[in-house]
Amino acid sequence: MRIAIVEELALDVPKDAWWSFYNSPYPAHRLGTAVDVYFPDEALFPFEEGRVVATRRVRTPGYVPVREDYLTIIKVEGFCLKVLHVKPAVGEGERLVLGDSLGKMVVSGFFSSWSDRHAHFELRPCHDAYRARGAFLMHPLSLKLVLSLRGNELEVVECTENYCWARPLKTAGSSITPLASEGFSIEGGLPHYRYGALFGDGENVRLFGLEIPVGERLSNGVSIFDANFKVLANGKEIRGVGVYCNNPLFKLVGRFEEGEAVKLTFTGP
Repeated sequence: MRIAIVEELALDVPKDAWWSFYNSPYPAHRLGTAVDVYFPDEALFPFEEGRVVATRRVRTPGYVPVREDYLTIIKVEGFCLKVLHVKPAVGEGERLVLGDSLGKMVVSGFFSSWSDRHAHFELRPCHDAYRARGAFLMHPLSLKLVLSLRGNELEVVECTENYCWARPLKTAGSSITPLASEGFSIEGGLPHYRYGALFGDGENVRLFGLEIPVGERLSNGVSIFDANFKVLANGKEIRGVGVYCNNPLFKLVGRFEEGEAVKLTFTGP
C-alpha cells in the first residue's frame, strides 16, 4: 500500500501495517520528514530498490534502561534512507527490493514506556545521512482506511502495562485515522508529545469541546497545532490519547479496565 511520496519516490508498506507521521517527539516528525511504520512482524524495505551502505549499533542515554538502538543507511537512487529501531538482518553492500526484510524491530532506549515497536524511516541527502534534522519532506497520501469517531465515546478493548486500546462506539465516514475535525484527519500523541497534525488546511481544530488554532502549515498540506490542553477520561485526567494512520483504535495512555466505557473531554491548560 502506498502511503507517501518523498522526492518523487513512492513509499509502500503492507496493508496490515499501521503508521504515523506526527505521533512522536522526535524532531523529524514535527517537521514532516519522517514516518514510523508498525509492521506486524519484521520491518520491510519500503522502496522499489536500494543498496545497504552502513549499519551501526547506537548507544542510548545513560539514564534509560535499554542502552542500545540500531541504525541502517540504504542508498535509494540518489538519496539515502535512514532506518532506526531495527536490528539489521542485512549487511553493507546488500541489494534490496520492495518488501525485503530489514530485520526485527526492537524496543529502543529512546522510546516512551507506552511506545510500540516500529521502524523509523527518513529519506535524506547521502552527504548528511545521520543527523536528527535535514531529511526531505514527506507528502502523506489521503487514504480512507478506518472509520472516524462520532462523538466522544470509546470502549476499552485491550490493556497492557502502560496503556490501553479503545474502539469508537459511534462512527461516521472513513479517513486515514479514526479522529477528524470538520472532515480533516488528525494524528498525534495528544497532548503528551505537545503537538498534533491536521491532514488539511483548516484554520482551527475542534476536538471534544475544545477549539485549537492551527499554528503552522507545512508545504505538504499538513497543519500543525500545539497540544496545550488536558485530556479527561470520564472526568479524570490521563497522560494522553494516541491516534495513528490505518489503526481504527485509540491509544489511551492511562489505566482502565477492559470493557470499560470512556468519554473523552479536552480542556484548556
